[in-house]
Parts: sequence; C-alpha cells; structure tokens
Amino acid sequence: MAARPISPSPPVRSDAGRSSKGSASQSSSLLSRIISGSTGSIIYALSGTPIEVVKIRQQTAPREDSFSSSLKRQGNPVKKLLRSRGAIVLNNGLMLPIDAFPCLVAPGGGGVSKMDYSIYSRLFESCRTASSIVQEQSSGTFRMLKTIFRNEGVAGLYAGLKPTLAMSIPNTVLYLSSYDEISERLHAMHSSNSNVDASRAYIPLVAGSTARIISSFATAPLELIRTRQASIIAGSIPQGRAPGILEEFRLLVRTGGLMSCYNGLGPLLLRDAPFAAIYFLCLEQFRGSLSDNTSLGRWSGRHYTDQGVQIPASIDVMHTFAAGASAALVATALTGPFDVVKTVRQVSNGGNANTLSCIRQIFRDEGVKGLWRGNVSRMIKIVPGHAAMITCYEFGKRVFDGVL
Repeated sequence: MAARPISPSPPVRSDAGRSSKGSASQSSSLLSRIISGSTGSIIYALSGTPIEVVKIRQQTAPREDSFSSSLKRQGNPVKKLLRSRGAIVLNNGLMLPIDAFPCLVAPGGGGVSKMDYSIYSRLFESCRTASSIVQEQSSGTFRMLKTIFRNEGVAGLYAGLKPTLAMSIPNTVLYLSSYDEISERLHAMHSSNSNVDASRAYIPLVAGSTARIISSFATAPLELIRTRQASIIAGSIPQGRAPGILEEFRLLVRTGGLMSCYNGLGPLLLRDAPFAAIYFLCLEQFRGSLSDNTSLGRWSGRHYTDQGVQIPASIDVMHTFAAGASAALVATALTGPFDVVKTVRQVSNGGNANTLSCIRQIFRDEGVKGLWRGNVSRMIKIVPGHAAMITCYEFGKRVFDGVL
C-alpha cells in the first residue's frame, strides 16, 4: 500500500502514515491553533447567528395545532411576568412582549404594574396578536427570517450575537485543540496495536466527545445567555434595549442562584458529546475515503501519493470541507431531540423537569416531529458552518505554522 501524505489534519487520517502524522500534528503550535480556531469560529458565528435565532424561536414556540388544547389542559398559560423586561413568560418557556396582550393591559400605561398574574385561557385565546406571533414562529426557516427582519430588523436577526462571539471563540479553540491533543496521546498509547481499523474508530469517538465535554462545560453559562437573548422578541424590552451579558448573568444569579447559570447543562452535554463523537468519526472516515478514492483522478489524494508528492492545499481543503459537511449532516440529524430539550429548558429557566420527562412531554404533546423541531434550521446553520470552521482550522494551521 502506498504511503499516505503528511497533512495538517487531526491525527486520525491514515494507518500507513501513523507515525509521520503524529509528528506533523505536533508541529502545529498552540498559537497557530488559537488563530486558526478563532478565525473559523468568528466566521461561523457571524454567518450562523440568524439561523440560530430562527431555530431557537421555532423550538420554543408552541405548535399551532396543539395551541388551544395545551391551554385547556394547563389552565393558566402564564408562568410569570417579568416587569423589568416588560415581558410575559408562558408555561412552555416562550417569552412574549406585553404588547402582544393589548386586551390585558389597562389604558394609561399603569395597568401593567398592577397586572393580575391569574390570566384566563379564554382571554389569551382571544388575543389575535399573541396568536399571530405563535403562528409566525411555527413557520419555515426562510419565511421566519423574513418575518424577523421585517418586524425587528438586523438587530433581531443577530439577537444574542455578543454572548455568541464571547462563547464561540474560546469554545472552538478549546474544542479543536483538545481534540488534537487527546488524539495524539491516544495514538501514542495505541501505536503498537496491530488492529488499526478498531483504533481509527475508537480514537475519534473518545477524543471528540471528551474535547466537547470540556469546551461545553467551560462555556455553558454563555450558551445559556445566548439562548435566552435569542428567544426574546424585539419589543419585549423597554426602549428596545436588550440586556447585556453581565445583566443577564446578574439576573440569573439573583433569581436562581449561581447554579442557575448551568440550566440545561444535562441536555447540552447529551447533545454535544454524541455530536462531537459522531462528527469526528464520520469526518475522519469520509476524509480518508476521499483521499484513497482512485476514481476521482487528480482530485484524489492517492493520485499525488502514488507520485511521492504531498497533497496540494487546494485538494486537502476540498476534502476537508466535503467531509466536514457530510459529517455534520449525520451528527445533526441524530442529536436533534437533545437540542430541542436544551433550548426549552434554558429558556424556561430549567424548571423541575429533567431531560427524560421533557422528552416524554414533547413526545406526548407533539409526537416524534416535536423532538426534531427546528432541526432543518439547525442543519442549515451547522452543516456549512462546521464545514467552514474545520476547513479554516486545518488550513489555518498549515498557513500559520509556516509563518509563525
């Protein structure tokens, strides 16, 4: 078998070139990883935030066909009134502005502060504005993008961008760098193992899930703040000013204590750890297949290794992007239910329900489709986003290692 090329990808690329892969990966300095990871995360955040806003609002909005029955079953649909935000939180966690309830607000502006918490379902059902908001948030991805832009402008599309940027840069750098380090150490431990195929499947699974648990736990409070801000509809904040990161953090600590900053951590880890394991396993398998495929001609890595030359950067980038997109598609499809539960629990401040009971409640109310609500929007964001992010990271290491 011909020797596989040395390239800057994570060290799970090949079997014949295992030792050379390890040295190539170790040549990537920490600084080059930080720069390339930060660049990829910024691109991912700026391009994906509008779709993330759509996904979160789709996941937190009640379905139109179960709206009336849910009200009748629950009785009082309102969980609490946030006076400082001028918003009403429904039992399902959806936050709506008080302007959506004109029939419940006394004239003169003084009725809101004296508003009775006991709001009857009949009055809520008769409120046309609230129902239209629920209808809009149950629409398709691109239709909802237009609706948000029309009603809230660019600020609505980029709700939660500040915590997203504050979270994504350290999260991505820690995530991808940890994966590289863990992979290298696992390869060193299993270098004498003759069963290479088992090693190739084992290392991405363990390294990917472990790296994701570390990064997700470290940035969980920022993920929570990002989700809460993205779920707020413009008009629910006095003077249209969204609370900053520190304000949200203080509100969480004041209302639920320090541990409330980790609301939804369980489903977050249940979503992220399997996602990373599946993603990196598929990424390495798909990328290895593209590199070994002889039917691709000059687009195959084998075409160059058979001649004893290194794979050109353009070919390596193409393989990484295609493999990253395919791997993200598989991982996103399989982890949809945990993303729905995470969003619902974070927006509704956790509550007393655990992850399993939330899944049962969603399944009972909406069926199997409810567990994958917003997953199309999630795929539109994650598939090209993760492909671009991993490509920037790998190509960035290759570039910055040569200049730093």
